[in-house]
Amino acid sequence: MDETSLPDPEALRSLLKAALELPALQPHAARLQRLVDDYARGVAHKDAPLAVALVGATGAGKSTLLNALAGQALSREGVDRPTSTAATVFAPEGAAADALAQTGARVVRYAPGPQGLWSGQVFIDTPDLNSVATTHRDVARAALERADVALVVMHRGSVAEASQVEFLTEFARRRALVFILNFADELSPESRETLKTQVRRVASEQYGLAQADVPIFAVSALAAKDGRDVSGEFGALLFHLRGLATQAVAARVRRTNALGALEEVSSRVDAALKETEALLARTREALGSGMEKAAEGLRADFDARLRLAHGHLAAEVRRQAAGRFWGPAAWGLRLSLWGASGLGAAALVGRASLPAGLAVAAASTVVDAVRGRTRARAAEAAVVEPFEDDFGVESTARTALAEARSLVRAGGLEPATLGVPDTDALLDAVRAARASAWRYTATTGVGEAVAGWWRVARWLILPLINLPLLGLLGHVGYRVVRAYVEGPLLPMEYFVNAGALFMLLAGAGALLASASLAGAARRAGAAGRTRFLEALTALGGRLVEAVDDGLRPGREAARRLLALR
Repeated sequence: MDETSLPDPEALRSLLKAALELPALQPHAARLQRLVDDYARGVAHKDAPLAVALVGATGAGKSTLLNALAGQALSREGVDRPTSTAATVFAPEGAAADALAQTGARVVRYAPGPQGLWSGQVFIDTPDLNSVATTHRDVARAALERADVALVVMHRGSVAEASQVEFLTEFARRRALVFILNFADELSPESRETLKTQVRRVASEQYGLAQADVPIFAVSALAAKDGRDVSGEFGALLFHLRGLATQAVAARVRRTNALGALEEVSSRVDAALKETEALLARTREALGSGMEKAAEGLRADFDARLRLAHGHLAAEVRRQAAGRFWGPAAWGLRLSLWGASGLGAAALVGRASLPAGLAVAAASTVVDAVRGRTRARAAEAAVVEPFEDDFGVESTARTALAEARSLVRAGGLEPATLGVPDTDALLDAVRAARASAWRYTATTGVGEAVAGWWRVARWLILPLINLPLLGLLGHVGYRVVRAYVEGPLLPMEYFVNAGALFMLLAGAGALLASASLAGAARRAGAAGRTRFLEALTALGGRLVEAVDDGLRPGREAARRLLALR
């Protein structure tokens, strides 16, 4: 990435704010905000002089080294440790130190002297990292957040000290680190090399730095303050530090620090995004699997409900079939088997007493209509409304959601956050699917079943039913004409018998047509069952899509942030 490709800090800040919707990022929100602030400082002040923080364990000799580098007694030295209890900024006259002062550090101005070996720099003397006072590490952390370079001052006992390693891990990727092994005059050359190798190993294993790139110098700060280089490495240290002080290198260090902060933000966001996507994938899989298992139980429940509504479906099939028929059988077909039988009985009674026959016919028709309406309401209630003991469906719905809801909660989220419904919401959706499937069954399903039946019935059943009636009407017409022409006129009994026979034939035709429709009601039920299963599949798809849409703004912001790298 070249210098012009560094992303705008405000754009990064805005994307991070949106990405913090991801629950996996929220515990790290404060640190991520600090990292973005750190990145913004590195971008905004890339040409400013570097600020150098001296950090290290108790008794490492930070103050002594600072004085040796500045060529004058800036920081108090002493045997009572820890000497520094607060961060102190030593800034040359005229150097900007307001931002450092905002951390609570004390600012001391000094005049660079010609005798200074590395005079004129902004130094920050920090408290000891391994002090029993844990607030010392907080003070050192705040100081290093505003610094650009960390001079890590160590003695042989603090090279791998846990508190120091943990502290530096936080800054390893976004600060230029220079390791200084102090008290070299107390160590043999072999011991120095052994300790330096140990430092390189720690830097590689704990901080992710390449061992060849770890700058480490074994010096004696006390001797250097007196102008002596007992190890022969103090001069190399000065050369390295003077290189850092040049404007070009300082700009490169700040840019590298900014990129380190950006990389750390991206790394954390990437891990949170992957964790979120993995949770979503597991939730989708669990939800899909749960809905597939639930579909079998819900289908069995819907089948049981359809069996209760079979009588209404059969009546509705006959009613729609009657609309395609013509002739007296069509009217009889609108009746149930009981109503058609009633008309047959009325025809037989009518032979003995016409008023009685008509009364029987009217009564059977009225009763049949009332029964039809009652059956329709009962059928709809049986299929659509929940049973009083509808525990099986509720248990099935709860089981379908159990694994997905457990996974989401194990991820520290509420199921609704990822679009996983509760049992009541799923039951409402299942009931809506059931009602929709029933409406389809009672209308389109019945219509398609009747249409299939009619393709055969129009050429077979209809002629078989209507031809005897037409023959009877033709015979009666012939007898009437003949009697009129030749005489004598036909008696009334003849017409009553002919009417009774006509009604019997019509009733028989209606029964025959009704019997031929027996399979049509089952086909309508099968179509409704298929529709219900399709609705359950669609419901499962919508639930999975809702999970897939969970936390979408945060996930999209995280992806856009990662694209800035």
